[in-house]
This record gives sequence, structure tokens and C-alpha cells, in this order.
Amino acid sequence: MGDVFLQDLWFHGVEDVVIESVDADGELVVVRACTAAEQAACPACGTASARMHSRYARRLADTAVGGRPVAIQLRVRRFRCGQRACPRATFAEQVERLTFRHGRRSAGLQAVLERLAVMLADRAGARLAHASCYGLMDRGEG
Repeated sequence: MGDVFLQDLWFHGVEDVVIESVDADGELVVVRACTAAEQAACPACGTASARMHSRYARRLADTAVGGRPVAIQLRVRRFRCGQRACPRATFAEQVERLTFRHGRRSAGLQAVLERLAVMLADRAGARLAHASCYGLMDRGEG
């Protein structure tokens, strides 16, 4: 039951992601997870592919929990595009509602920061965002 609760807490509405562990490492909460989808669609041509090329780990900053910064270590895969005419030979899978291309933050944290920027703007918003979301970056952990 605890696994289902944690899954819903961190990845509510996100499909095909499995939590492997949640650890408190000092002031940082680290959520280790991996993708579980059978295939992914090529972003260039839309062709679905199940031919895995490799795996790698992405580290995403996420919204704080209990005043502690959160880092998600997400294992994702690179796939080979099966379409010969496609300009991309390989592509990395993206997890809808969690990751975006070249992103180092979760989609949830990105949305919070965008709202903060619009509401506060200028230096006040930058200081608040830095203090609340990027404490882990200052310690060299992000």
C-alpha cells in the first residue's frame, strides 16, 4: 500500500513511471524511478519504436516536500527510430507530465516557476525562486 501512495504522491497522473526508492539524504529527498513503457514515439516523425538503443539517468529538480528540496533520478531510454527517412536515428523518451526535452526540472516545478515569474516578476521573484527551489543547486547536488 505504501508504494501505491508514494506513486500517487510524486507521479500523480503520470503513466509508465515506477518508483524504485525514496531516500532522505541529509536535507535532500531523492526519488529514484524508472520508465516502464514498452515503446516511445519519435518526436520527429511520430513513429512508435520499441528498439532500445541505450539507457541513461536524468536528474530532475522537483518541488520541495516538507521544506526539503527533492531530486528525481529517473532512468530513461534512448530508442532507435525505425523510419529510414526520419532525420533522427535515435531519440530519448519523454514522460508526459513529468519531463520535457533538455529539462532539468520536473514539469510540475517548471509550472510553479513560470507562475512565480509572472506573478512576482523581476528581482523579487528571482530571489524567492532561488531560495525555495534551488538550494540543492547551491550545494552542488543538482
